[in-house]
Amino acid sequence: MLNKTITHLSGTSQAKLGLSALLFIFVLSGCSSLPSNPTKDISISNTPTEELQISEQKPDALKPFLEKISKDHQIPLAELNLAFEDAKSIPSIRKLVLPPPPGFQKNWKVYRSRFVEPKRLAAGQQFWAKHQSFIKEVSQQTGVPPEIIVAIIGVETIYGKQMGTFSTKDTLITLGFQYPNTPNRASRETLFKNQLEDLILLCWQENPKSKLFKSCLNQTGSYAGAIGLPQFMPSSIRKFGIDGDKDGKIDLRNSPEDAIASVGNFLKMHGWVKDEPVYLKMMMSNETLAIAQKLADGEPKAKLQLGQLIKEKIIESSTLPESTPSLVVDLPSPTSNGETEVQYVIGLRNFIAICDYNRSFFYAQSVAEFADALRGTPLSEATIAKKSVKKTKKPSKKASAKKSKNISQANQNN
Repeated sequence: MLNKTITHLSGTSQAKLGLSALLFIFVLSGCSSLPSNPTKDISISNTPTEELQISEQKPDALKPFLEKISKDHQIPLAELNLAFEDAKSIPSIRKLVLPPPPGFQKNWKVYRSRFVEPKRLAAGQQFWAKHQSFIKEVSQQTGVPPEIIVAIIGVETIYGKQMGTFSTKDTLITLGFQYPNTPNRASRETLFKNQLEDLILLCWQENPKSKLFKSCLNQTGSYAGAIGLPQFMPSSIRKFGIDGDKDGKIDLRNSPEDAIASVGNFLKMHGWVKDEPVYLKMMMSNETLAIAQKLADGEPKAKLQLGQLIKEKIIESSTLPESTPSLVVDLPSPTSNGETEVQYVIGLRNFIAICDYNRSFFYAQSVAEFADALRGTPLSEATIAKKSVKKTKKPSKKASAKKSKNISQANQNN
């Protein structure tokens, strides 16, 4: 969901771009500070430079892949070969998917500040006003509040201003056949090959005419292959995309109605609970902070119930049933003196639905707070800072190394 245009680079320009791209990714990739899914634990410092310097030439393995697609889905091989005649790898994308270096600390405050800010909020209010009637209609159909739909599109692309400039076809070829040499390389290549197959099927179904088919494959998107205002991957477009404007096709790049309807449908299909909040504030004291720290395991799964949290006096009594699934969400930020501040909130089922959109606590909380601001009830940052912050001392070198490994593992899930 991050978009940077990078093409032919050499020497110094590659190094400068690599650093800036990494910094950009680190700020915007957000899962919890605690380990959750140990899928990747290699850092860029462990990846030889020559490993990243691959040719733009299309991979040899693409030919048998297209032959299998033709056979499995009855798409003429000649049409596929024609559509992929200009296919190439994009070497710079391999850098963009690498994990952060050892010692990197994610920063909730910086992450949040990139999204909950005046210009994006102003754009959100304009988008909401322009499409108010249709957004309301989708909200009534799906149960997803208007401000959440508007917030997601704003966080993803600033309402279409940042949809990415990479050829989606070439992006998925690069990641599907030449993913960096990391421990989870095989599974990641399988994932992106599947996305490439979905892109082919999506475009063939939309229009099998040679030029239009090829144009669809080459539509621009993010460095991970996400498309349009809401940044859907091809598989999500096929599963959850909606023709909101009823013109006979799903066009997430050019149709705000399609994007709005698709976001609402995605969240509905991922368990959105009508009229339930995304999160609850916590009642903080030294005792409850210690409890919260133990309960925040970093996984976007509702393993707790509100009743348990009420008994622990982490939250006040709620009108929601005590059996309501919940989780403790930790949002860490490093301080200038080497400590770490951690803000905590209680995530509910709708928090997890947003995590299904992007597996990141930072992302889900940013969407929620951006929606609060759009609705006109922004959170009091001062109150949060005073009541919901846990400070920890600077970790030892050994602990830092272990934590950086865990961060690398969590970041790859975004």
